[in-house]
This record gives sequence, structure tokens and C-alpha cells, in this order.
Amino acid sequence: MKSKQSLGKFIGKLLFGITLLTIIVLMVCSYASTKKLLTTRNQLSQQSAVDALVTSNHNLQSSTNSELEKLAGSSIFNQQNYNAKTVRQALNMAKKGNTQMEQIEFGSTKGEMITFTKLPTGFDPRVRPWYEGAIKEDGKVFWTAPYQDAGTGKMLTTAAIAVKDKQGQVIGVLGIDLSYNNIQKTISALNVGRTGSVSLVSNNGTVIASKGKSKNYTFNSGKNIKTNTVFKAIAAADKKTGILEVNDKSIGQVYYNKQGSEWSFAVVDHNDLNKELHSLIVISLVVTLIMLLIVILYAIYSSKVIKETVAIYIKRFEAASQGQFDKIKPFKGGSVLGLLTNPAKLGLKMSAPDENGQEFNQIAYYYNEMVDAIGESINKVQVESKTVAGKSDSLLGLSQQTNKATEEVAQAITGIAQVTTSQAQETSDSVGQLKHLSDVINTLHKNVAQMTERAQHSGKMNQENLEISDQVANNWNQELTKMQELEESVANLNEQVQNINKIITVIGGISRQTNLLALNASIEAAGAGEAGKGFAVVATEIRKLSDQSKDSTKEIGEILEKIRIDSEEMVKKMGASVAGGKQQTKLIDQAIGSSKDVFGVNQKLIQDIQEIEQASGKIAEVQGKIEESLENISASTEENSAGAEEVSANSEEVQATMEEFTNHVAELQKTADTLAKVVATFKFEKE
Repeated sequence: MKSKQSLGKFIGKLLFGITLLTIIVLMVCSYASTKKLLTTRNQLSQQSAVDALVTSNHNLQSSTNSELEKLAGSSIFNQQNYNAKTVRQALNMAKKGNTQMEQIEFGSTKGEMITFTKLPTGFDPRVRPWYEGAIKEDGKVFWTAPYQDAGTGKMLTTAAIAVKDKQGQVIGVLGIDLSYNNIQKTISALNVGRTGSVSLVSNNGTVIASKGKSKNYTFNSGKNIKTNTVFKAIAAADKKTGILEVNDKSIGQVYYNKQGSEWSFAVVDHNDLNKELHSLIVISLVVTLIMLLIVILYAIYSSKVIKETVAIYIKRFEAASQGQFDKIKPFKGGSVLGLLTNPAKLGLKMSAPDENGQEFNQIAYYYNEMVDAIGESINKVQVESKTVAGKSDSLLGLSQQTNKATEEVAQAITGIAQVTTSQAQETSDSVGQLKHLSDVINTLHKNVAQMTERAQHSGKMNQENLEISDQVANNWNQELTKMQELEESVANLNEQVQNINKIITVIGGISRQTNLLALNASIEAAGAGEAGKGFAVVATEIRKLSDQSKDSTKEIGEILEKIRIDSEEMVKKMGASVAGGKQQTKLIDQAIGSSKDVFGVNQKLIQDIQEIEQASGKIAEVQGKIEESLENISASTEENSAGAEEVSANSEEVQATMEEFTNHVAELQKTADTLAKVVATFKFEKE
């Protein structure tokens, strides 16, 4: 069995993922920005260290130049001959006033040397580089290349200037040996990153001062680094100051300043940022773990709150799936701290219905609104389902009545068809008898023609004629009676057709009422929505059956109208035939009377026979008309019989349709009952 999915778990995972991603992004950004910041810091520290070293060295040279120029232009030398003792005193005072001054000396053009240190025997200042350089500069300060003192190991440089007398003649060279102790102190106070170093070197590669934590680029004073990669790159650089990228993986960028004869540069090891970045990474990881722990605790708490909140909705929806619609109750009371420490109560608070609250409150509010709306709709459906059930019962009763009436109409039409068939048979028999009468009349006519020749037998023949006439009169009376009965039957048939029209009118009214009921049922089904779709289909079928019944009723009406017209025509013709039969009866009576007169008036036999011939001619003419009328009546009767049979067949179809209609109405009634039962299962909480 699969475990149920939880929104809280998803939110927890989402929060965890977002927090982790945020922390990673922050770590990366912090790492990049810190690295950039540290790199910039190192560059600034390199630049400041180099600039400070250059400034310190420049100040040293400027102050020394000023000191030399002041001493060289003082009055102790600006005279005809200088006094060695006075010069020594002046030099001693100058030495005491300058802590950077290691030694001060004066070498005359005569080879005399005034100084405060013991000199080797035969020392001649005129061959010293500082002396020769000062003489060449002719009044300008000359600086020797830095060198390491053999005795003290200090890095020194000598600044010298030619001294002239009052006449402008060079009388010697004044020199000062300077120590780089202050430069060393300045370097010691400088920090270049964590692993950087700063160096001051001469342009020939001799290291004057170098301090720092770089393993490969912190040099000993006096060392020559002319072949060093950094020195070569600085010497090859076009600019006097700037930043260089050197082909050495152990260091990063190099900042240099090579203005003047003494250059300064600062380097930082390549791994200078590693320690700080490592510390940053460690701190970031610790912060990440703490934040993830907080997020996990928050996700767990949020999951519980969401679970408690969603449980309220799940409970309502489960009840709704079983037809029980309960509203979500408002939640009141509880302090903020009490709610925060109790996820169940906080869930109730979050799921309380409030139109202007947070999203869960709004969902609960509109859920209650939905329950009210659905309850109202279901109540309407319940009422309408009862109405549909009642109307379906009524419609079933009407359809059963219509079915019964249709069955009676079919039986009546079947009876009419049988009577019409019987009448057609009787009419056909009458035509045969009339033909037989025609033969008799023809024979009578022949006999009358022969009466002239058989006058002697007139008595006997008259007697026979009297008998035959009596038979003819009896037969004719019988035929006349049958024709009157036929006339009555045709009249009855016409009345039955009229009655059928009334029944058809009733059926048409029922069809219209059925169509109206089907239309009302469709409207009610449309109002019922999804629940009324099945009922709408049944209503549509009922309307179709009603339309078919209407069409069939119309066709039956048209057929019956034809039958009515033919029946009326047949009644007229039968009336005419009966009238002709009565006239024929009179003629037959006259013939019988004439035959009786033959016994008394034999003299008038020929005249009477002529009258009989004339009467027989008239009889033959009337008989032809009667025969033609009877044939027409027979044809009409056969047509009526065929029409009645067709009407009977249509009535059977109508009856079958009504039976199907009744079955559909019965199914509609069952559907209405089912709908009422389904709607009755819904229960709504009443306020």
C-alpha cells in the first residue's frame, strides 16, 4: 500500500532546497567578493608599502642633500684656507644631529682626510668612488651605490658633494655615510597581506632592505637579485610604476616603483588568501549547518501546521464524498504564543473561515459558501425531482389511457373493415342477382315478342308470366330490402368514420399534451443540471414519440377524411339506388297488374304486349343504371375496405408506438424515483 503524499514534506524539501541553494549562492558570492576584496586589499597594501618605502627613502635623500648643501656652503669652507679643527667641530655637530648618519668625512684635494673613525695607513680619499663622483658632479650631490659595511654588516650609501672656497676653487669633497636603519624600521612596520613582503633594491640588483613573510621573496640585505624573475620583469617594464604579472606560480601580482636609482617592489604569495578564504568557508559551512537545522525545524513545524490545517479540509471533503456537507466552524480564542506552540490549534486558526483572511481562511470561507450554494441547489433538485416523479406518474397514466383508447380505436377500425368487407361481398352478390334479373327481363322481352305468335297459348303463358312476375317481385323486394340495409350500413359506416375523427381529435390533443409535457420535462431537466441529463434524454424521446404520434394521427385523419367522402358518396348513390328500386317495384307491380288484366282483356293483348315491351325496355334501362350503380358501390366498398384495413394497420402501429411510449414513461418514472433517492442522500448542515 502506497503511503500518502504530504504537502508538508514537499514544502520542507522545497524550503531545504531553496535555503541550501541560497546559502550556496551566498557562499559563492561571498567567496568571490571576499576574494576580490582581499585581492584589492593586498594590492593596496602592496602599493602603500612600496609608496611608504619610496617616500621614506626619498625623504632620507632629500634631507641628506639639504644637509650636504648647507655644510658645503657654510662659512667654514667659504674662505681662503679652511681650518681643519673648525671643520671637524662642524662635522661632529652635524653627525650628532642626524641619527641616520653613520659617518661624515671631508677629503681635501691634498689627500687630507677629516673623519671620526680610524683610517688605514696610506688612505687616500681622492681615489674613493664617492670622491671621484662628487668631483665629476661639480657642486651636485653624488650618491654611491648601496653597499654593505664589512665591519657592521649594515647597508650603507655615501652622499658626497664638492666643496669650493671663496674663489670658487674645489678644495675637497664632503661626504656622509648613511645607514638604512630607518628604512628597515619602516619596512618592519609594514604589513603586506598575510604572506607578502616589500623590498628596496638598487638598480644594479643589490638588496638594501627586505621584510615580510614571503618565503621566496624576503631577501637578505646585500644580496644581489639581478637574475631574479621579479627583478628582471621590473627592469624590463616600460612604466616607472605599476602592477606586473610574473611567470612565477608561487606569487601573485607584483607592485613596483622604479623611480630613481633605488627601486621598491612588494609581492604576495599565491596562497596568501587561502587562510582567510578557508576561514570564510569554515564559517560559511557552520552558518549553513545552523541555517539548515533551523530550516529543517521550521519545515517540520510548518509541515505539522499544514497537516493539521489540511486535515480540516480532508475531513470535510471525505464527509462530502458520502453526501454529508458540513461547514467549517470559526475558531476563536488562543493567544499568539499558545497558538505557535500548539500546531493543532494553529491549524484550526488557519482553517477558520474568513473572507478577508489569509489563503486558507479564504478557502474555508468559500467552501462554506459552496456548501450553502450546493445545498440550495440540491434542495431545488429534491423539490423538482418530486415534481418530475409526480408528472411522470401522471404521464404514465395518460399514456396508459391513450394506449387503451388506441387499442379500442384499432378494434373499432378492424370491425369497420370487417363490416365493409362483408358489405362489399353482399354488394357483389346483389350485382350478380341483378344480372340474373337482367337475363330474366331479356327472356321476358323475347317471350313478349313471341306472344304474338303464341296468342293461343296466352292464357298459359300469362299464368307463367304471372308466376314469374311474382317471383321477380319477391326477389326485387328482397333486393330492395338488402339495398335499404346496405344504405343503413353505409350510413352507420359514415357515422363510425365521424366517430373515428373524434377519436383522432382526442389522440391529437393527447399528442399535443404529451409534447407539452415533454417540453416541460426538458426544461425541468435543464434546470437540474448534470443530475437531469438522463431525464432530458427520456424527455427528448417522449417528444419524438409525440411528434410521431401526431404525424400518424394526421395521416389517419387524412385517410379517414377520404373514407368519409367516399362513404358520403356511397350513401348518396345508395339513396339513388333505393329510389330506383322503388321505381322498379312500381314497374314490376304494373307488370303484374298487366299480366292479371290479360286474363280479362285478351283483346288488348297486342297493345298490352307493346306496353310490356316498352316497360321491359325501361326496365332494362333502369336495370343497367342499377347495375352500374351497384358496380360503383361495389368498387367504392372495396376501396373503403382497403382503406379500413390500412387504417387498421396504422392503428396497430400507433398502438405499438403508444406501448413503446408507455414503456419509456415507465422508465422515466423509475429514473425520477432513482433521482429522488440519490438527491435524498445529500445532507447539509443547517444553521
